[in-house]
Amino acid sequence: MLTLLVVDDDEEVRAKAMRALAGPHFRLASAADGRIALEQAALLKPDIVICDVDMPEMNGFDVLAALKADPANASLQVMMLTAQSSRNAMRLGMSLGADDYLTKPFSDQELIDAVDGLIKRRGRLEVFKDSVTQGREDSTRHHESTIALQHAGTGGDELTDAAVLYTGIHDFAAIAAKLSASDMMRLLIEYFERAGEPVLSHGGQNLRLTGDHLVALFTRDPRHAVDPSHRAMQAAQEIAQTVPFLVGWVERHLADYHLPALSLGIGLHVGAVTVDEETGVVSGPAINAAERLKSASLELGWTIVASQAVVDMANTSNPALHLGRSAQLVVEGMKQPLGVSEVIDVRAPAELTLFEKTISVVRKGLVDMAESTLAPARDKLADDAAATLRATVHAHARQIARASKDALSEKLAQLRSADPSDTTQPIRLEGFTLVRRLGAGGMSSIHLARRDADGALVVLKVVQLDPAAPDVTARFVREYALLSTLDHPHIVRIFKQGFTDNMAYIAMEYFENGDLRSRLKGPMPPQQAVRLLRQVAGALGAVHSLGIVHRDLKPENLMVRANGDVVLADFGIAKLTGIAGGDDASLTVSGELIGSPSYMSPEQIAGSEVTAQSDLYSLGVMFFEMCTGSRPFRSSSLVELLSMHNRAEVPTLPPTHAHLQPVLARLMAKKPAQRYATTHMLLQDLLSIQPQDAQA
Repeated sequence: MLTLLVVDDDEEVRAKAMRALAGPHFRLASAADGRIALEQAALLKPDIVICDVDMPEMNGFDVLAALKADPANASLQVMMLTAQSSRNAMRLGMSLGADDYLTKPFSDQELIDAVDGLIKRRGRLEVFKDSVTQGREDSTRHHESTIALQHAGTGGDELTDAAVLYTGIHDFAAIAAKLSASDMMRLLIEYFERAGEPVLSHGGQNLRLTGDHLVALFTRDPRHAVDPSHRAMQAAQEIAQTVPFLVGWVERHLADYHLPALSLGIGLHVGAVTVDEETGVVSGPAINAAERLKSASLELGWTIVASQAVVDMANTSNPALHLGRSAQLVVEGMKQPLGVSEVIDVRAPAELTLFEKTISVVRKGLVDMAESTLAPARDKLADDAAATLRATVHAHARQIARASKDALSEKLAQLRSADPSDTTQPIRLEGFTLVRRLGAGGMSSIHLARRDADGALVVLKVVQLDPAAPDVTARFVREYALLSTLDHPHIVRIFKQGFTDNMAYIAMEYFENGDLRSRLKGPMPPQQAVRLLRQVAGALGAVHSLGIVHRDLKPENLMVRANGDVVLADFGIAKLTGIAGGDDASLTVSGELIGSPSYMSPEQIAGSEVTAQSDLYSLGVMFFEMCTGSRPFRSSSLVELLSMHNRAEVPTLPPTHAHLQPVLARLMAKKPAQRYATTHMLLQDLLSIQPQDAQA
């Protein structure tokens, strides 16, 4: 097993590289800057380092020079990643001992090919094995590879008309961020097994898994009378037909995550391909073009994107192809735009001519003669291929899931410790660029960020999780996935979230006017207090209908819009982390009592079950504060403050707000059963108040 270290200050580049290279043959590690890279290199003794050139503080050339200066790294190979394609930059890197260069942006296949080149120089050809034939006897593997090459008419490893199928899950990185490592692995296994079966059944070879992508080769083969391009199209169509089954599987097994509908992209191209006879590794222009077509499928809105070369070759054996729209695509590395078509249906071959029928009968007779001899061996190879595919899929999915979560965890740890204003290079996280840190606590940090897609300002909250409390973490993930589906004027909009075993982040709406605490300068007029009470009650009603309890309702968690409306935010984070913001100390008694003492319900204090009525009690405390300018219970002693919540009478509102006393009394009742059963009942009560006081 080789150890690879990926060094880049751009988290997306690191994650992309680690997803592409993840597999059972590599131990992967990553570093966000040069200093960490040297520390990692000293600890891990990597075989290959893939290092960015343009990094703050210590650039890639400095890292390269330091690595090559250490005698312990005599066999270390270094590949430089750079957006600089100038001869001077390449000359400097080579003079310092770089083994290869790769220019950004790069495709998964380009990175794999470059790493494969380095491995070959090391004399380690066994690292990349044919994923389908891995685990068979060496003689069987060599025999099958030789048959495919001989009948391609080359007698060597250069194929000029191989059909390439490249497929993957759209926006997989965003989906992976929301899933636990185990559930990500389950999804990948389901997808790869469903996609791999049609490839094998139609004679696909040199099948390889890279990240969430599957690539396979179709060549001329005496065991298959149908043209390679036609077989690749048939496999693509059957893969596309698995999408409803995958969507159903996600709905059944991953419903709590509320993922977007799963969709696939499939690219098909035919052209020059190189196959390594010993390893089964495929490379060449046709592979890169097929990957580009797969990527273009999302923008085009097609599932299967086939180049004109594939269509033309398939039409020679099946002129009844059903094609949809067509387009011209600019493909990197090609001088002319590539004509592409949407594949709708791959129909059965057209009616044969008399001559073709005669040839077919003769061929069938020859096949039948050999069937009794070849069938057992053929069936065994097919069974071996299917078994190997399953084993490879499981191992690959496990590696990908771990690598993805490790990369995200590393980035979130970097965000918690870094201040964007102190760095020369922007700090980025999955489509967001940090602007500045807004605040930090013992277990969380809050950052202002700009969304790359449209430049809008958002808040990124990074939270430390407790690995020893997986149930709490799972509930947190489920609840935020649910909340992200809500579209309510008084609930914070959640744009994106992701988590690992010990970290989580939430990208949410930014409020430049701050929170309600900053607006509580004294008593509010009754009309204003009732207006805000109705807004929060409406938001709580929507949240409670999903089975979610906020658990930490207080002015700091109500954000203020430009028009003065309030918006409910920060659901369940206090319960998750043990942090209660504002000027209240956080409380933990026997691991259960967590919250803000001034707004805590009696049942929370007692460590009893927290329900929707607990939120209503906290809402009552806030309502009193809005009406009077002060909290209902105040004490310098924490024990006494908690006792007042448990035993003291409901406080009395001033005469100007006396008509609201019945509402307050029911909200702040000591027993949950005596409070409003639902927020709808509270809103009905508010409607009975004088119209001038009930305006929302």
